[in-house]
Amino acid sequence: MLVGEETVTLLHKTYDLNTRLDRWEPAVYQNASWYGKQAATVGDSGLNTADEYTVRIFTGELIPAAVGDLLIRGEFTNSFAGTAQLAGREFCTVTGVRDNRRGLSSIFHWRLDGK
Repeated sequence: MLVGEETVTLLHKTYDLNTRLDRWEPAVYQNASWYGKQAATVGDSGLNTADEYTVRIFTGELIPAAVGDLLIRGEFTNSFAGTAQLAGREFCTVTGVRDNRRGLSSIFHWRLDGK
C-alpha cells in the first residue's frame, strides 16, 4: 500500500550562467514516503554494501527532479553549501526518476531512487 506520511526536501541542482556556479533550489513536499535499505553486491574486491532509497512523492504536478539531485528526509530550507551541512540527517543522491502519474489520480506519484 502506498502511504505518504513523510516530509522530504528535494535539492534540485541547476547551473547559474552569471556566477558560473552550481545552485541548489529546495522544494519541500509534505505527501511522500521514504523507504531505505542496505544492499550488497559481490565484486572483485569482495562484498560491497551501500544504502539504497526509494522515495515516492505523491503529486500530480511536475517536479524538477533529475539524477544528481539530493533528497533529504524532513524539511530543509537553509541555503545549501555542501553535503557536510547535512551531517546527522538522512539524505541520498538521486540515481533514478520515474514519472508514475498514470492510472488512478489518487495514486499519482513520482518515484525517486537514490544512494
